[in-house]
Amino acid sequence: MVMKLLGSKYIKIFAQINPDFSGKLNMNQNINIKKIEKYKPDLSKQDSLRIEYIYTIDYKELGKIEIEGILFIGGDSKIQKDLLKSWNEKDHNTPEQIAVMNLIIQKASIKAVEIEEELSLPIHFKLPSLQPKTE
Repeated sequence: MVMKLLGSKYIKIFAQINPDFSGKLNMNQNINIKKIEKYKPDLSKQDSLRIEYIYTIDYKELGKIEIEGILFIGGDSKIQKDLLKSWNEKDHNTPEQIAVMNLIIQKASIKAVEIEEELSLPIHFKLPSLQPKTE
């Protein structure tokens, strides 16, 4: 499957932290794809897709990060048709839908880590770490 990320942009970023929080940390992540539609950029001969999404990391009582963005996807016209079809049929378990979700996670997670660092929120995924060699 050849799906190409042509571009992306953030259109809304919300973040908050409760400085008085003292309790057990709970965290949920969610991706909400708001819309997938055909898109033809000016001066372009190639059709693409415009995907609007909201990526949320909810720390419950500790805080919240919400990133709203747009992805522009190009590639094979069959893949674009399949993605639109699965979106219209609300089938979120197709290879195309999963590929889009992975792109959202990649783009939004980078921004989320920056925000988590700034607000001293826990990073929402386990970072790789080295371990000593055992003999």
